[in-house]
Amino acid sequence: MSKPGAPSFRIQDWRGTLIGALVGLLIALAMAMKWLAEFQVEAAAERRSLEAIARAAQMRCFELASQRATEACRAAAAAKQAATP
Repeated sequence: MSKPGAPSFRIQDWRGTLIGALVGLLIALAMAMKWLAEFQVEAAAERRSLEAIARAAQMRCFELASQRATEACRAAAAAKQAATP
């Protein structure tokens, strides 16, 4: 009579272990998603900042008097922007 009780205990222990592992995996995935979302927000803010700097440089170029100076300024700004990663 003790034999039927032992396999059911093993099955319940196995199920508990599996559920615990799945809960742990769920927590790890939630933390990874939180980190990824924060990273994306920081990257977007940095990109917006760099774009604002580039727009300001372009505006300074268009304030120059001659067309030739404007084109030279824009070429220099584009080269500087391409050089920085």
